[in-house]
Amino acid sequence: MEIGLLQAIAISLAAYLAVSVWPLGVGYFTLYRPLIGGTIVGLILGDVQGGMAFGAALNAVYLGFVSTGGSLPSDLVTAGYIGAALALTSGLSVDAALSTLGIPLGILGSFLWLGRMTLGSGLAHWADARAEQGDAAGVAAINLWAGQGLLFLFYAVPTFLAVYYGQRGVDELLSLIPGALVEALSVVGGMLPAVGIGLLLRTIDKPRLLPYFVFGFILAVYLELPIVVVALLGAAAAWLAVGDVAAHAPEPVQQRQVEGGATPEGMRVPRGVLWGSWWRWVMFLHASYNFERLQGLGFAHAMKPAIEYLYPDRAERAAALQRHVTFFNSEPQFGAVVPAAVIALEEQRAAGADLSDEAINAVKSGLMGPLAGVGDSLVQGLVTPLLLSMGISLAQRGNLAGPILYAISISVVVLGSSYLFWSAGYRWGKAAVSHILASGWVQALTRGAAVVGMMVLGALAPAVVQFSTPATIAVGQASISLQQDVLDAILRGLPALSLTLLAWWLLSRRVSSLRAIGVLFVVGIDLAYLGLAGSSAPPLFTRAWVDMLLGGRPATVGSALVHLLPPLLVTGAAGVVWAWKSRNRKSGIPA
Repeated sequence: MEIGLLQAIAISLAAYLAVSVWPLGVGYFTLYRPLIGGTIVGLILGDVQGGMAFGAALNAVYLGFVSTGGSLPSDLVTAGYIGAALALTSGLSVDAALSTLGIPLGILGSFLWLGRMTLGSGLAHWADARAEQGDAAGVAAINLWAGQGLLFLFYAVPTFLAVYYGQRGVDELLSLIPGALVEALSVVGGMLPAVGIGLLLRTIDKPRLLPYFVFGFILAVYLELPIVVVALLGAAAAWLAVGDVAAHAPEPVQQRQVEGGATPEGMRVPRGVLWGSWWRWVMFLHASYNFERLQGLGFAHAMKPAIEYLYPDRAERAAALQRHVTFFNSEPQFGAVVPAAVIALEEQRAAGADLSDEAINAVKSGLMGPLAGVGDSLVQGLVTPLLLSMGISLAQRGNLAGPILYAISISVVVLGSSYLFWSAGYRWGKAAVSHILASGWVQALTRGAAVVGMMVLGALAPAVVQFSTPATIAVGQASISLQQDVLDAILRGLPALSLTLLAWWLLSRRVSSLRAIGVLFVVGIDLAYLGLAGSSAPPLFTRAWVDMLLGGRPATVGSALVHLLPPLLVTGAAGVVWAWKSRNRKSGIPA
């Protein structure tokens, strides 16, 4: 398969849309995810099943992906869109393409993210000049159009170049890789989803919930229940474990807490203006995300309709804009409380209440932190991976309903929760956060989601972590299969479960996800080389097994040592790098 010019253009535009503001405020949760990106690339190239399979496998590795405070462990656009396109043209298996293309491209793509975030800081100063003039439309235009121009430059252009011109380079590179190494990389690709599940287990970080994980694993392996059924059983278990979540819902506040007296009805922001501010918050909050202000310009853009309505005087409008182009960062759904509460305060200030700039900014800075912690943990850390797990499970069975149902369900969650918390913020003012958190509703919902998540992850592990051993042991004239006769007799799917728990253990010891991936790379290549993973191999500890290790050559002590030298060097080098980084981290030296 070759990628034509129009197909390359379509893929590059799809990659840009995945990071742009245009997908109705849900792009980060939909088009940005490899499950959706791979499916779109497959649709463009005429191989929907292949693209969906690659996207599902890659998304399983990044199942615990969380981006907070401008940090990005790996770029899912370059991994998902460029990776899927090159994977489909290379002819590699899904697992081989995952470790050969998907993971490395994601790491390289993080440099594009750094460039975009760094250059985006210049837009903040440009917007400052417009804010001083009271030009709300100018601030909004810089946030939107200048920010989108940077995104197009950093994503659409590199994607087009990599997809259109890179396929030949990939073919030439693959022709130089020995077949044995490609097979070993396929083994590694099947193991890597253990890191994604391990990341989520670390995020939940409740060892007492481990029985739910094991229960979900057993339901999937022995009863072969669909993951949606396991999720429903998990919801029932959560209800029993947590109780009625609705009982923890906060009581409504009848009247907003007011500072400086009641707000005159004439200064109330009309419903249409409020709706417009919320829609701009959803759509444009990350339009020019940058290291200096993070969501600062997006916050000011969301406030534009309310500021224009409340402050017809240009000087007062300029002062309001300058209050809100400053640093801001919170989780978008729960954080919607903040701009709505600030609009309520701006109403009071416009009506003559004694509210200083410091008082309004104190509300912003005081609310954004707690809401970010709760929102990131619940929306990014639990709900999104939970829905992704079900979508990935369906996609790996070749069912297009997987990405479609995920995209619809997460969009409903994102938009619905954002509007709910926006309304609460405006109605309750700055008391909204303490009222919500004090009620226990969020804590109960988080505990319930953790129970469901544990069971779904347990059911997902045997589906996405592909690892088994073809090794046999010769006993006289008979041969014992290490997988079927030994491991499956103990617990079916034991290698996949062990790998997942190993990844969890590494990550819980504060090992970075990239280092955990490195460990699995080394282990997978060594196991494949030793005939303990991959295709069928001769019985262990026999002359035929030793000859296989030597590439079919007769076995001698000297030739065996020479042939075993490469994997020993790889393993030793990885150990040296690990030890060096660990020593430098303990001594405070950047590694």
